[in-house]
Amino acid sequence: MSYVLNNGPRPVAPETRARVEDAIAKLGYRPNAIASALRGGTTRSIGLLLPDPRNPYYAELAQAIEQQFSERGYLVLTGSTYYSRILEEQYRESFIARKVDGLIVSSGVSLAHEQALGLGEQPVLVLDDAPESVNVSSIAPQNHDDAAAAVEHLQRHGHRMIGCIGGLAYLSTESAHIAGWRNQQIAAGAPAGDELVSFADPSEAGGNAAAQLLLSDHGRPWALHGHRPSALFVSSDVQAVGAIFACYELGLRVPEDIAIVSMGGTKTAAFTIPPLTSMRQDIQFIARLAASHLLDRVVDASANTLRRRLRGNLVIGHSCGC
Repeated sequence: MSYVLNNGPRPVAPETRARVEDAIAKLGYRPNAIASALRGGTTRSIGLLLPDPRNPYYAELAQAIEQQFSERGYLVLTGSTYYSRILEEQYRESFIARKVDGLIVSSGVSLAHEQALGLGEQPVLVLDDAPESVNVSSIAPQNHDDAAAAVEHLQRHGHRMIGCIGGLAYLSTESAHIAGWRNQQIAAGAPAGDELVSFADPSEAGGNAAAQLLLSDHGRPWALHGHRPSALFVSSDVQAVGAIFACYELGLRVPEDIAIVSMGGTKTAAFTIPPLTSMRQDIQFIARLAASHLLDRVVDASANTLRRRLRGNLVIGHSCGC
């Protein structure tokens, strides 16, 4: 049977192959992938760790990655960690037990813990900046520069007091976004104090709550400056959806009263009212590059690691005032 299933290593007579295939069909036999991995050293599977599939950016990223590996004959096993260190460890151990051929780690708390990035002999690819001290590949958005470019776009519309909505404060991605906002404001001689920053859960509700704090007449900006910001830089599209709704609740028009630019460039951005101006990452390109490189390392463990940083492009909607 094994010679028929594996097409070798020895030839099988046509009549014998026909009898075996008929028996397989009648019995409903399915090969054991784990057993095959123990013999051949590969399961043709990849582990993918995502922080939050409810965020449209990560949902689109997961879909693109799964498509790329599927076209190459690989199964993607996805673990959603919801930014939990415990869940990340559990999924990592589960992937090791299932002998996945490689691991992709998207933005999450594991990036702060070098020991969590390794599977052992299997290659690891991080979709963010990875510590230089570990032998993993990385494909990282240029979060600082992209955030600065988004803020500069608002400044070109004449905005000086630009509020900033960030995600979870302990993530390196958010630190880079905040630094990009702050440095661009300082470069323009515009306000860049902590009273203009509000960290929130990366969700619609989080964005709504953060915008309420920054835009209401009892918020910190109003208390210190006597008026609200005229624009918002938002760390994710999903938060920007909540921020737009907060403007509606406060009786503010977008972009006439409050201009908004976000990070992500997801499909969701085109369907808000008004459509979002958003810094887009090319998710399809990231997925193709990730699949191609990781599988190169699966085939050849001595292949060089990849350290690639990508700039986004600003997709213009109407929320910025364009």
